[in-house]
Amino acid sequence: MLRKAFTFFLGLICLTTMQAQTESSIDADDIRYWVGDGDNQAILVVDFGTDAYAWGYRFDAEDAPTALNMITAVDAADPRLAFAIDWATYGYNFFYVEYPKKLMTESYRFKVDGTLAEEEDEFSDYDLENGTIVKVSVSSDDVWSTAITPATVKAMPVFSTIAADDIDYWVGTGSKQAIVAVYWSNPDTALAWGYRFDGTKTVADLFADLAAADSRLTTASNSINYVSDGVNLSFQNVDNNYLQFDVEGLTWPGWNSELPDNAFVRVGESLFGEGYDSTYSYGSWYPAGVIWSTRLQPVDGPDAAEEATIDADDILFWVGNGSNQAVLAVNWADTALAWGCRFSTATVSVQDVMDSIATADPRFSYTLNGSLLGDILFVVAEGDTLRSAPGSYWESKRNGVSDAGMAQSLENGDFEKWADPAAGVKVDSMYYEGWGWSYIYVYPMTIYPVSQPTSGINDIETLAVQIYPNPASTQLSVRFDALRHGAEMALYDMTGRKCYTYMLAAGTSQAIVPVSQLANGIYLLRMGENAVKVVVRH
Repeated sequence: MLRKAFTFFLGLICLTTMQAQTESSIDADDIRYWVGDGDNQAILVVDFGTDAYAWGYRFDAEDAPTALNMITAVDAADPRLAFAIDWATYGYNFFYVEYPKKLMTESYRFKVDGTLAEEEDEFSDYDLENGTIVKVSVSSDDVWSTAITPATVKAMPVFSTIAADDIDYWVGTGSKQAIVAVYWSNPDTALAWGYRFDGTKTVADLFADLAAADSRLTTASNSINYVSDGVNLSFQNVDNNYLQFDVEGLTWPGWNSELPDNAFVRVGESLFGEGYDSTYSYGSWYPAGVIWSTRLQPVDGPDAAEEATIDADDILFWVGNGSNQAVLAVNWADTALAWGCRFSTATVSVQDVMDSIATADPRFSYTLNGSLLGDILFVVAEGDTLRSAPGSYWESKRNGVSDAGMAQSLENGDFEKWADPAAGVKVDSMYYEGWGWSYIYVYPMTIYPVSQPTSGINDIETLAVQIYPNPASTQLSVRFDALRHGAEMALYDMTGRKCYTYMLAAGTSQAIVPVSQLANGIYLLRMGENAVKVVVRH
């Protein structure tokens, strides 16, 4: 009785094992991805161990296709599947890539209609008949049980494109042309240039010519960078992210590939496209067939940003004495002001100029970090002081060229500008290994001459003028003795900028000055030789 029970239990285990190892299959009605045309049909299944996919193949009997013909047709139709050489083994293997999934067989066997092919058999040895199922698997077992998933007909991404007529910025001259598109991932941006040329040009020549013409564009060993006002684009420095090219009509394009006429050159980051394909070689996956579909925008021509200056004749606030003179401008993030300095020596240092201004103008001051400038301050109004932007620094230029900073010597006629890069326009960039990117700025902001401090200006009680309310939030009502002649009434802020002007006719004795759009602060209302301080407070 015990022997019978043991025999029954052993048989139950074997039956359970056999049930668990049932050969997986799929019906033609379940196939979703069909390739080819004809009255007959066959099925291809590729079992990668963890995943198995199936495709359908239609054909006419008179074509007498083999299993290899079916595999080749599916390979050509579905870019996710490849039957190609594995260069590590010099043998053919199956590859399936659908990011992030990457599958390969490494080694395989195959069955035709459930019968295992001999080791020496080739796919081309088997003719297809209507209903034939060719099953490929990495399994070494007799039963291949991996569940089969019908391959879907996936809508593959396509490259974004742009017509030559829509290109705004062309570089070079010649009878040939190319469109150049660069794709960045952070942020997701795609820009396009046009390129005209004669003779033989390579991709490297193209980008060298673009970078020479457009200072916003630079190339590094594995990156293309674009720097413009408010935009800083660079390829991400992460593992397995490669600079990848796509040039229509060229196989495996790169820097040294020659450009055909009317070429469309695309360059982007391999990891961040909508690609569907990869190539496996010597133990590593390499991107191939990556697609970038980000909408392309034509690049505008670079802005002709010019360094702003101010003439000495326009300076209102002079310090010092002598026959020589220089102008000092300070460009904060949103305001640029200028003073003049006269001196009798052949040269004067920038620090001496700043000291003279700080002595004469109580609104102006500066700080030092050792011998280097810390910050430049200007009090516009109570609670409102100009200073450098958080985390920024000061750049100095003498006559438009970077100089020695506080120790710089100025000569007669020099123009010295100190500027916060927060106010600058990036016009070029340079990459230093081990340091990173350095940017060149131009400061086009209009420079205003600083007015004399308001201390010493007559108070309202000493003038035949009444202003109310003061402080004001919406408008100032101004009353005065009737004018015998026409006169200008103007409102200035504490930097000397004219905020409002109105011509008063003879006989006028009152006026309204709107101030609702002005910032809080102290202003100067001038009428002829008279000046009155007013306060705007919202």
